Amino acid sequence: MSELTIDQLIKLVLGVLVVVAVVVGLYLIFKDKIINFFSGLSPGPGFWRVLL
Repeated sequence: MSELTIDQLIKLVLGVLVVVAVVVGLYLIFKDKIINFFSGLSPGPGFWRVLL
């Protein structure tokens, strides 16, 4: 098995931090739009009366 050198370990940690930063950034940018989109998808109260 190959062992991780300090250089490889630093690159791995930086890569993980970059991915986490991108995901958090995208979440913060689109947070309001995503929440508003999914809140508008809920059916109204009359929808269930039609099905029953």
